[in-house]
Amino acid sequence: MPMLLVFIGKTKEGFINDGIGKYLRLLKRQTKIEIREIKGSSRSGPDAVREEGASILERVAPSDYLISLHERGNNPDSVELAGKLAPVMDQGRNIVFAVGGPFGLSGDVLARADYKLSLSRLTFTHEMARLILLEQIYRAFTIIQGRTYHY
Repeated sequence: MPMLLVFIGKTKEGFINDGIGKYLRLLKRQTKIEIREIKGSSRSGPDAVREEGASILERVAPSDYLISLHERGNNPDSVELAGKLAPVMDQGRNIVFAVGGPFGLSGDVLARADYKLSLSRLTFTHEMARLILLEQIYRAFTIIQGRTYHY
């Protein structure tokens, strides 16, 4: 079950890149996982969001299970997130996570999403959200496998 994370723009903060690298290494031992950083739009506001949304949707196949990060999405705990991912993985479907840029995700991406995920009621930079998401995906894998990372 391959997993794809689609990010708008590059991760610029070194410490965030280090953390992303750590969790990618851990996850690659368990699954095929890839990050694609899509160039952000040169426009701003709604035009940028539409353009970036189209770029995201170009990378999502009809059979993919799309999880879009959204501030008003579902706010599961880690065990609930693992419970959401496990049946999708058991079905053999590809999981795609979409993380928008500073202006968020387009209505088209949110409409296509099979699940909308909020990482917290707190607001994070889109770069921090990437790292937190990867840690939570890793945590979900450990929960599913009954390993001791999650307490």
